[in-house]
Amino acid sequence: MNLSPYLALEASAGSGKTFALSVRYLSLLFMGANPQKIVALTFTNKSAAEMKTRIFETLKHLEEKDELEAICVQTGKSKETLLLEKERVMQTLLQADIKISTLDSFFSLILRHFALHVGLQPDFKVGQNGLDEELVERFIKGCKSKNLYNALIAFSINEDKKLNDLFSLLDMLYQKKSELDISTLDEGHYPSLKPCLDILERIRDYFEQSGLSARGLATLKADTLSDLLSKKYLEREDFGYWDYKKYANETVDALLRELKQALNEHVNAKEAYFLGQLGKLFAIYDESLRALMGEYGELRFDDVTNLLYTLLRQEISKDFLYFRLDGVIEHLLIDEFQDTSIVQYQILLPLIEEIRAGQGVKDFKTLFFVGDVKQSIYRFRGGAKELFGYAKKSLHLNVNALDTNYRSTEQVVNFVNEIFTCKIKGYEPQKVAKATGEGYINVRIEEMIEPSVLEAISLLLKEGVKPKDIALLVHTNKDAKVFKALVQEQFPSLHVRLEATLKLIEVRSIKAIIALLKYLYFGDELYKATFLAQCGKTWDTPLSKQGWDLDATPLVLVEKIIKNYGLFDGSVDLLSFLEVVSRYEEIESFLFALDELSDEAKSEDVDGLRVLTVHKSKGLEFEHVIVCDRLSRDNNRSDTILFSYDEVDIKGLYLTMGGRESVDVIYAKAKEQESVLMYEDRLNALYVAFTRAKRSLFVCAKAQNSAFEMLELSTTERGMIGVSTKETPLIPSTMHVHQPKRYGAQEVANTPDVESESAEIASITFGIAQHYLLEMLDSFDASSLKRAYIALQNRFAPLLDEPTLQAIYQRGEKLITCKAFLELIEGAKVYKEQPLIYQKERKQIDLLLEFPDRIVVIDYKSSKKQSDKHQTQVKLYQDALSTIYNLPVEAYICYLQNDGVELVKSL
Repeated sequence: MNLSPYLALEASAGSGKTFALSVRYLSLLFMGANPQKIVALTFTNKSAAEMKTRIFETLKHLEEKDELEAICVQTGKSKETLLLEKERVMQTLLQADIKISTLDSFFSLILRHFALHVGLQPDFKVGQNGLDEELVERFIKGCKSKNLYNALIAFSINEDKKLNDLFSLLDMLYQKKSELDISTLDEGHYPSLKPCLDILERIRDYFEQSGLSARGLATLKADTLSDLLSKKYLEREDFGYWDYKKYANETVDALLRELKQALNEHVNAKEAYFLGQLGKLFAIYDESLRALMGEYGELRFDDVTNLLYTLLRQEISKDFLYFRLDGVIEHLLIDEFQDTSIVQYQILLPLIEEIRAGQGVKDFKTLFFVGDVKQSIYRFRGGAKELFGYAKKSLHLNVNALDTNYRSTEQVVNFVNEIFTCKIKGYEPQKVAKATGEGYINVRIEEMIEPSVLEAISLLLKEGVKPKDIALLVHTNKDAKVFKALVQEQFPSLHVRLEATLKLIEVRSIKAIIALLKYLYFGDELYKATFLAQCGKTWDTPLSKQGWDLDATPLVLVEKIIKNYGLFDGSVDLLSFLEVVSRYEEIESFLFALDELSDEAKSEDVDGLRVLTVHKSKGLEFEHVIVCDRLSRDNNRSDTILFSYDEVDIKGLYLTMGGRESVDVIYAKAKEQESVLMYEDRLNALYVAFTRAKRSLFVCAKAQNSAFEMLELSTTERGMIGVSTKETPLIPSTMHVHQPKRYGAQEVANTPDVESESAEIASITFGIAQHYLLEMLDSFDASSLKRAYIALQNRFAPLLDEPTLQAIYQRGEKLITCKAFLELIEGAKVYKEQPLIYQKERKQIDLLLEFPDRIVVIDYKSSKKQSDKHQTQVKLYQDALSTIYNLPVEAYICYLQNDGVELVKSL
């Protein structure tokens, strides 16, 4: 056996971390470990899902997997033995309650066992709750009841804190609650600045009598603490420089030292007052938050962590913990250990200590941490990379390193090594898995980066790169929105996504299933057409609503759809979707919860170029990466409170004040430590960004005020752009991307306006397609119409011929140039395809316009053939909206025909 029981694995970017985790987990199973006593923890649902999938897929196809050899090494068993035992291990795994989850989910599970101990019911909800307003109300009421309301007002005035700022500060302290008991801090009194100003006045008097110039005397005047702390002479030991030098002597230098000492005492007294007041306010904030948790049963992730920490440290014994968890956890695997917070580590420590206490073969227990401190970029939310080294040392772990990059091409690996060697402390250059010379590097340094970014995209597209294989990495969410708009303007036909991950409900096959469920439930022909189009079927494909039991569970219905229409394509996403729908008992609750489903897909079923922040890109990889400089200056904003650490323990907290470091040596050291950590954070973020690239890496840097300045980059271009030949289509598609054309006033023969029995089905499809075009309009102008037309052609090409699609486009042109229509919508808040349930029936309003003094509803029609029915329909909309809005409601039918647009007001 070669499995190290207590191991920390240092895994650089692309070095096979997931491979190592799955090998470790499977090796434990083959060595007889009970899967219910193995806990594997990571930081995102996506990573947890990937780990589960990797383990099952590897085990299922073990004989053809690279992991087989590695498992042989770790277990000491032959390949033949492992393959003979595979079925037994698989059955054991399938029958077990597998504990592969996020840290937050695992902590929630533990807390549910002890919920009653903290005044909660075990069915509490976890997420981003909406109790902010109630919390503010409860907090202010608590301040008043404890006679602290005046103190709250005085505190806000003295420290120039708005209520929102104060709550942000209290919430930050709440995250640190388990590390620091702020309520124990001594309370001080708000100090007077007069002693400091008096000393400054004595210094000024001296220099004035000595003949110092007016310019020099102006620097010796201050009215506030911030003015005083900004003086440059506080950074000096004496006045022996600049204009002061001519008149300085020991007497005035002694006054300078006296001033600095007085300021030191003042800032520390102000800090004591600030923290003392904050401690009292925090106690009320904490109490208010605990009360709301009990009343509403809603917790945030920070709440779970804090409550669990309090329980484990104060209210329950370790033995009781294990008893309630139904047995001791014998094997613990933690992914991305560098992102673990100190409080998370403290919660896990009892489990870790129990595992470390195992002795001999009989007590087979293991620890496995994997991470990379170079990828630690979450310090702002509690991640402490120092924990990796601390845990290795304090737990006496063996340490191994993965030093080969299997993700990136040779050019990318070599470039990253060149840039970060000697930049990141302790950086060890990575080896290349395949030294083929492949890859491409392009670094551009310009005054403006926007042209460089657009040129990089254009170059990749010309080389045949698919948009879904390109990622733009930016520094802020604001930058992401700017670049998305910029790219869409330059490449109108290009789909651009702001999120790197795809939701399950956005996967094509799953979108088809959902469309059919909606058709069966709501009966809307648009959903039927959507289903057929998503499946690549023609409009005349038989599709009956008969034979579907809508009282069955969503799981039964979905399984039937997949079977009847041959939708299973072997993807993991459909299996994940089945797990999601199994959470619901009836179709209504599932359909109305669709918008809230956040489960992520594993597939790459998305054709859009992706724009995302560096932080969101962590853990992902892309064929071609363009790293963009920040668009605006770094604001270098500092937090109100500065924390100082001794390895993993807080050793001090300080009130941040500009210039305080000039008069407070201890604060200066803490600030310097923080500056070093911030520098390392920025460096790590750039390392993460560069290492996302598999085949090519573009860096678009600014000549001035660049986020890349610390890397000392120079313009360079090397290698060749390679295009991956790997194809992963989930459902074969017959649809093509069309470029919009202008068709003028061309007449189309045999359009669906011809009232003939043979055209009835085509007429329905025509109407659905026309609705779709109008739904896709971002705004009612020509450029938006062109983009909507591309979407129309992509979806309805299998159903409608080219002349019919042209006819729909022409009608769209007539609408956006119709003066009466444009006047009607001017100044309105526009809502398209608004669902409406009225008299137990579901309706869909094509266009809802909100004005301050009225509501207008518009229903699109392609023919006046059933005008009486149309009048009845919009009248129903009018009546329904009158019960919702306390405003007059107008209703119009908008007929879009070959000869123009006609607006008919409801009678």
